[in-house]
Amino acid sequence: MDISTINTTQVNQNSNFTAAALVDVNAVNVTKQDTTAPCAKAFLDAKFPLANGSHKNACSYVVYYQQLLVFMADGSQTGLKLPKQFVALNGHKSEPTAILLRDNGVHVELSFERSKDNLNQDLAKINDIRLEGHEYWISLIDIERTVVASSMQEQVFTAKDGSDYILKG
Repeated sequence: MDISTINTTQVNQNSNFTAAALVDVNAVNVTKQDTTAPCAKAFLDAKFPLANGSHKNACSYVVYYQQLLVFMADGSQTGLKLPKQFVALNGHKSEPTAILLRDNGVHVELSFERSKDNLNQDLAKINDIRLEGHEYWISLIDIERTVVASSMQEQVFTAKDGSDYILKG
């Protein structure tokens, strides 16, 4: 499978994006000290900016009523600059296991691992950030899971309004 790549500067300049043309797989460098790749957080800042601050300083993501609320390391809180980009979640609103964002019809999933034995060094306990491709998902965190086959079964999230939000596999 051939995945086109572009650099981060090009991603920031292009407001419309195609999932398969976004990720510079070589730039995703996962280390044991920080399992959340810096370019993944930069991607979130570019495509899903916060009203104040950066995803790099986020320590918790929760859903308050129908809005995504992000608590920062300094104790402040903020939301998305464009609140409509938050579309669904999995888990409880106060401790979601996944958050689903959408920009120009393309979904991005933030998955969280909050178990006690989690060795993840990310403040917000982000386990993975996955980008929806045409028929596959691209992991921005784990190179070994970079391309996830389209044979994945459909995923059911809870939409902001409480209804089912179904993503085809």
